[in-house]
Amino acid sequence: MAKEKFSFLIEVFFPAIMENKKAFKGKAVSISTENKLGKFDVLPQHINFITLIFKNLTIETVKKEKVDYRFEKGILIVKENKVSVFLGI
Repeated sequence: MAKEKFSFLIEVFFPAIMENKKAFKGKAVSISTENKLGKFDVLPQHINFITLIFKNLTIETVKKEKVDYRFEKGILIVKENKVSVFLGI
């Protein structure tokens, strides 16, 4: 099976005023976050959707490293096995 079935591309964006944050762009095997309905995960080949997210975002990379973000509000977009996250909106 192709590696694409086990990972997806994610890119995290945030406004310049959030100076203490580092942008992320790379391959991930999962994302954990929270919306108004509760906590949820995004896995490879997830259905396309868009949602407002709150509080935290944890990315597990293909190297099994965890990248954590804390924030108030954001938007998460999943489209065709690619994830875009806009924090600090």
